Amino acid sequence: MIRNLPLATLRTFEAAARHQSLAKAAVELSLTDSAVSHQLRRLEEALGVDLFEKSGRGVVLSDAGRIFSRTVGTALQDIARTAHSLADADQVGGRLTIACSPMFASKWLAKNLADFCYDHPAIECHIQLVENDRVAEVADVDLGIQFGSGSWKAKWAALLEHIAIAPACSPLLFQRAGRSFAKPSDLQDVMLLHQDDGTEWRRWLAGEGEHDFEIFRRHLYCNDLSIAIDLAAEGAGVVLVSDTLSASHIGEGTLLRPFAGTIQATGGWYVLCDTSRLERSNTRLFLHWLLGRFGQTVNLNGGDQAAATGFDDSP
Repeated sequence: MIRNLPLATLRTFEAAARHQSLAKAAVELSLTDSAVSHQLRRLEEALGVDLFEKSGRGVVLSDAGRIFSRTVGTALQDIARTAHSLADADQVGGRLTIACSPMFASKWLAKNLADFCYDHPAIECHIQLVENDRVAEVADVDLGIQFGSGSWKAKWAALLEHIAIAPACSPLLFQRAGRSFAKPSDLQDVMLLHQDDGTEWRRWLAGEGEHDFEIFRRHLYCNDLSIAIDLAAEGAGVVLVSDTLSASHIGEGTLLRPFAGTIQATGGWYVLCDTSRLERSNTRLFLHWLLGRFGQTVNLNGGDQAAATGFDDSP
């Protein structure tokens, strides 16, 4: 089957599956509607299954089509990412400056950036620490990583991830309290660690049915979440944090999740830069690496995915 599989039709199938429209796939690929239909029929004949089913005037993926779409989409994205990495690797070198907050630098970048540096020794990475809300304002940097709404004037931005936050604490806190925590009301005499004015804890507790915030009597406020996470890891109290920023602590067992309930944070992690910086091979290579770490891709064909990431690598 591999020998007889018309590989040239896979890109057409991926576009049609993503758009759920043969006409939109034809526009994206600069083909006629009939050419798209012909290629898809060839692919279906080679596979021996129907990939699409008629739905009104359009088409939808069949069960087999949905399964095949996931595999084909992932494979083409991996090929594109590797191809661009190889192409950019011959041109990279010199300084790459990344601006981000201390919390992202210490809790994510410090755990992952070494992989990028070892893979690309010609790139000299510089990390510039600034307050989260000022990342987009920093001049003379190649990239910024900021938690926010995703809308920054005159900036290209791509979503890394929206995050959910939940309580985390150290097993040391159980020893200090002399008990574990079975329900949110057990936190009444435990230190709640904040990186805001208490709004996030109020939201989480309300979601768990605890609407009287005043009964939670002990609080410690920090202006940087990384300090609050470190305090929690030392057994000082309970912090609301995402898996992204607490992954290493959770993996090491210095933090654990006493409750399953989560709330969505009001924003997400984004990578952003001036559009002029997108022409630099260093920047492009780092973007492919960073987005890949968060399960995102830079679309090479334009279309809807380019709008989602903000980056179009069309030739």
